[in-house]
Amino acid sequence: MSDYDLIVIGGGSGGLVAAAGAAHLGARVALVEKKALGGDCLFTGCVPSKTLIASARFAAKVRRATDFGFAPTSLRFKDDSFASITDRVQRVIETVGEHDEPEVFRALGVDVIFGTPRFLSPDKLEIESGQDGNQSRRTISAKRFCISTGSRPAIPPVEGLNETGFITNEEVFHLKELPASLIVLGGGPIGLELGQAFARFGSCVTVVEMGDRLLPKEDEESSATIERFLQAEGLKFLLNAKAVRAGQADGHKTLTIEEGGKTYVLDAEEILVATGRRPNVEGLNLEVAGVKYDEQRILTDEYLRTSASHIYAAGDVTGHFPFTHMAAYEASAVVRNALFFWPLLRKADFRVVPWTTFTDPEVARVGLTEKEADREYGRDDVKIYRTDFADNDRAQAEDETEGFVKLICAGRRAEIVGASIVGPHAGELIHEVVLAMKERLPVTALGRLIHVYPTLTQVNQKAGLDAVLAKIASYKRLLSYYFRLWR
Repeated sequence: MSDYDLIVIGGGSGGLVAAAGAAHLGARVALVEKKALGGDCLFTGCVPSKTLIASARFAAKVRRATDFGFAPTSLRFKDDSFASITDRVQRVIETVGEHDEPEVFRALGVDVIFGTPRFLSPDKLEIESGQDGNQSRRTISAKRFCISTGSRPAIPPVEGLNETGFITNEEVFHLKELPASLIVLGGGPIGLELGQAFARFGSCVTVVEMGDRLLPKEDEESSATIERFLQAEGLKFLLNAKAVRAGQADGHKTLTIEEGGKTYVLDAEEILVATGRRPNVEGLNLEVAGVKYDEQRILTDEYLRTSASHIYAAGDVTGHFPFTHMAAYEASAVVRNALFFWPLLRKADFRVVPWTTFTDPEVARVGLTEKEADREYGRDDVKIYRTDFADNDRAQAEDETEGFVKLICAGRRAEIVGASIVGPHAGELIHEVVLAMKERLPVTALGRLIHVYPTLTQVNQKAGLDAVLAKIASYKRLLSYYFRLWR
């Protein structure tokens, strides 16, 4: 008989959801984690980055005092030290981390085990704990496993980069001094969020991106809008640029860049690497368990089963979506599929997946971009309903008028198949559209919904109203005939 019904490997967002969910159902559950519960989201991702961004946003707001009727106001760090910012970040991590304490999960019936795991066979796991020659090992077994070990920064093969030194999201939240200048490798969400924050704190920031635009997974208009806004804040961008060599000179770090056939050297106090993620699979001995993987992910099917049918995977390690909310979603699906049988099994549904880049303004997206919709449905069957935040009364009152809402619709009913929002609180505003997409509602449903005035959500209503008016216009001849009869 197995020791457990389910062993969860990894104590990040996905692992915690899987362990808690299985325990609530009455399963015998073990949760194995190397260091501390909470994972990347708590210690090096969502929580610290949004805390840092909040401080940076406050600094930017203070500098705009005159826009709100106040005299110019100077701003300096508490105790004249940047450590006051990162100390605040660590305090928030400690507070939020209270929800992830081992005792919380042990109270649910989860056996929380700290140590380094590796498979001994498809159904046995060895856990090594301790250090400095005092290691101990124990072996546990289970009917089912959930691998949720997350991911880590992917470091590009730049000559001399390791010798020169750099930071990633794993070190940046512990800085005690603000770098006067910062080179950011990568124009994706992490690079832009942290790059803007440090620019607002006072760093001179240059972003180096190999692609031809920022945020390449977003709608092209979203990329162009956020680039324009960040440039206005002082960030510099090098697109279609490749870092080929790193070094040091005169106490600064240098980076040799190739761009458009030209080669030149950038220098800065620090280099921040934000060039993607890699799955944490090393040391798990997955080959013995029969689990297939590559450099990007553990391979899973539509039920999130690996190549070993009793072993499942959830979160960043699957390579599907590198978001905390998707790790939680996948983990909940794993619990259902690992512990029950057909017809209770459920495929992972990735049709409606929202995400947000927490720059200022925020960039949110769900579903298809305009180009993707054109390819899937054909240009003639796609309708775009767009409105600007500048036309929203609440945005005007708060002087947050940058950005737009774009709803992408297709089919006879003009069902919403995608949306992009660039603007204040875009990550909050996208959820109304997410619900409409999930329920396959036509875009006109947003226009008919009563919205509180004045709120930012009326940008969604305005786009929906445009669709309502367009539908009315299509019946104009019939309505004209009706009113002639009515008179």
